[in-house]
Amino acid sequence: FFSTSDHRVAYLLRPALKEGLSTMELKGMATVAYQAIVLAYACYSAFQIRLFAVTNYGRVIHEFDPWFNYRATEFLVDNGWDKFKVWFDTMSWYPLGRHVGTTIYPGMQITAALMFKLLEYLGTGIPLNDVCVFMPAVFGTLATLACFFLAKETTGSANAGAASALIFAIIPAHLMRSVAGGYDNESVAVTAIVLTFYFWTRALRDDKSWLTYGFLTALAYIYMCLTWGGYTFVLNMIGLHVAMLIGLGRYTTKLHRAYSVFFFVATAVVMQIPIVGTKPIQDMEQVAPLLVFFGIQVLEFCEIMRRKHKMDERDFSTFRLKVIMVVVVFAGVFIQLVIPAGFFGPISNRVRSLFIKHTTTGNPLVDSVAEHQATRPDAYWLYFHNVFYYAPLGFATMFAHRTDSKWFIIAYTLMAAYFSRKMVRLILILGPAAAICAGRFAALAMEWSMLQVFAQDEAKEEGDDEDDKAETPSKDGTPQSKALKAEKSAKKAKRAEKNAKNSASLSVQVRYIKNLLIRTYNYNTLARKVVAVLAMVGMGASVYHFQNHCTSMAQNLSEPQIMLRGRNRDGSTVIIDDFRESYWWLRDNTPEDARVMAWWDYGYQITGVANRTTIADGNTWNHEHLALLGKCLVSGEEDAIKMIRHLADYMLVWSTRYAGMWGDDLAKVPHIARIAGSVYPDIHGQGYYMESQNKASPLLENSLLYRLHGYRLNPEIKALKHFDEVYTSKNLMVRIYKVKDVAKRTPHGDYAPYLKKNIISKSKPFDQNIGR
Repeated sequence: FFSTSDHRVAYLLRPALKEGLSTMELKGMATVAYQAIVLAYACYSAFQIRLFAVTNYGRVIHEFDPWFNYRATEFLVDNGWDKFKVWFDTMSWYPLGRHVGTTIYPGMQITAALMFKLLEYLGTGIPLNDVCVFMPAVFGTLATLACFFLAKETTGSANAGAASALIFAIIPAHLMRSVAGGYDNESVAVTAIVLTFYFWTRALRDDKSWLTYGFLTALAYIYMCLTWGGYTFVLNMIGLHVAMLIGLGRYTTKLHRAYSVFFFVATAVVMQIPIVGTKPIQDMEQVAPLLVFFGIQVLEFCEIMRRKHKMDERDFSTFRLKVIMVVVVFAGVFIQLVIPAGFFGPISNRVRSLFIKHTTTGNPLVDSVAEHQATRPDAYWLYFHNVFYYAPLGFATMFAHRTDSKWFIIAYTLMAAYFSRKMVRLILILGPAAAICAGRFAALAMEWSMLQVFAQDEAKEEGDDEDDKAETPSKDGTPQSKALKAEKSAKKAKRAEKNAKNSASLSVQVRYIKNLLIRTYNYNTLARKVVAVLAMVGMGASVYHFQNHCTSMAQNLSEPQIMLRGRNRDGSTVIIDDFRESYWWLRDNTPEDARVMAWWDYGYQITGVANRTTIADGNTWNHEHLALLGKCLVSGEEDAIKMIRHLADYMLVWSTRYAGMWGDDLAKVPHIARIAGSVYPDIHGQGYYMESQNKASPLLENSLLYRLHGYRLNPEIKALKHFDEVYTSKNLMVRIYKVKDVAKRTPHGDYAPYLKKNIISKSKPFDQNIGR
């Protein structure tokens, strides 16, 4: 609304004009006030909608990975950075352990620790648990602010920025990883992504911005690298944008300088992060931005030589071609030398899965993770709702008055849409782009509607007050009113109509139709008002339904998984807390050095809540070790105990189907068997499944996991010989067994001699990169 003409603002704010303020000053003040109000509301909405879990369950850490993140943050707060960066965790991946300090993206933990220390210094008394619980909601709010600035920069419209912020504040595509309690890397990383993209586009605004904002882009990207492994998308997105601008003939010196500052500073720093290391110059996933960096240096060298020698276009084209040919020859020689030497690493399975059919990655571990599955079409409605329809319309408007920043949003939207289709988890990165495109369309629609609604008032005021007329200079410099201009337009339209009647040429007819539409539009004020009102009512209804949908999705996404809500027969709500109660039982009834064997999904919760040693967890860094764990679970009891007695003191199994939830260990056993079979040839990976009528296949029926799952609850399962049942949760959702005849422990860091000689020696190595 405040993007309309100055004379309208002057009319609305006439009382203030009498106090001596100019129209432009008042317009600026009104715009700033409007933006501040909208942003304040957007931030309030962003924070408030993420608190359902806290309201319903209290201040509880959710899911699986957040429990490791909390435990790591606790270690950092208690022991400091020096010990954290060399932390070797002996409570995970028994008996191997894990170098946490070099296998973690520590940005979120560092941020939470700093926030906790600051609050502690201020004397607030807020515990670390609460800081971690509320941190996703805080960063969801910060991401909303960053989205406003990115949208404003790329569209050139504060109204589009405000609308985008309002959408992004509550859109489920962002909520899915940023509700309170979901203390996971993505909750912080989205803010880093949007900030990096904002600083990058801002660096290209003018010739003076490249240094400051190029450096800020590097800082935001460094924080992104500290926070989440998805930093490769951010780097490639910026590299792709630069390559696109060059291909479109939009190369400029500011582009070279901004990208050079960003790439050099960012690469030099992120290579000091242990988990990143030399990947920016060795990983195939990051080679493209590296090539863009060298390529843009070649282009700038050519530009410098052109200016120095004052080459004309023909000479410059010849010179540039020669330079490029020389560079290509040297690059070819270099590639021939370094690729056979293995300097560049292969593309990871997770990245490969983005370009091939999901189930053909060749790695059963990657294929077993639910969030790596391809996105179903109906998921877009769940996570975007009406934005799914508005975003394409706003995307189309980006092609009008194209700038470097708009080209970035175009590329970002296309790439994010593609990747979100390949992996449901990556809907997250499409959220900002979709919000900006939808916000752009919403802002344009509302601006047009407001103009039409106030058109009559404006005309009356122009007739009453000469100062408010929108005048344009004529050829001789005299004022020319809108009426005269409209009259001339009408005459032109009539001439076009006459020409159309006298000529059958297509161009004349097109011109006639165009002028007819323009004349119809200009002279049908009432019709425009009606359409505008209908559009505003329609958008209001759309906003209402969108907000209700987002609220409903926020409530669903805020279910913490580690706790559940159910209903008694009388309809009252009851909290189902079987999982935590089982972990608490382990904590209170087993020795502190007890080792608990369970499938890797539950490892983080066992160490985080029960404070007991686990065999594997969600880090999944060692495929062969996971295969050994899988072999223990799918083998028969007599074969399994020979391995388990060297690894664990207790067994933990999820049996939630007895409480009506079917995603328990029996649902996961096909994946467990395939992972085991990828390393141990004696495991038939395809033979473990549930047949029709809930009957187990012969191999599954003989497996230890099946027997532990249903012992005493399934009358067909005979008594266990080597395991004692010690705990079953009250809703039959978790079962814990004590291992009989546990073998003497060997020194930490290596497998027992029996396992190495009789089990591991018979395995085949699994290539993480080619999937076999």
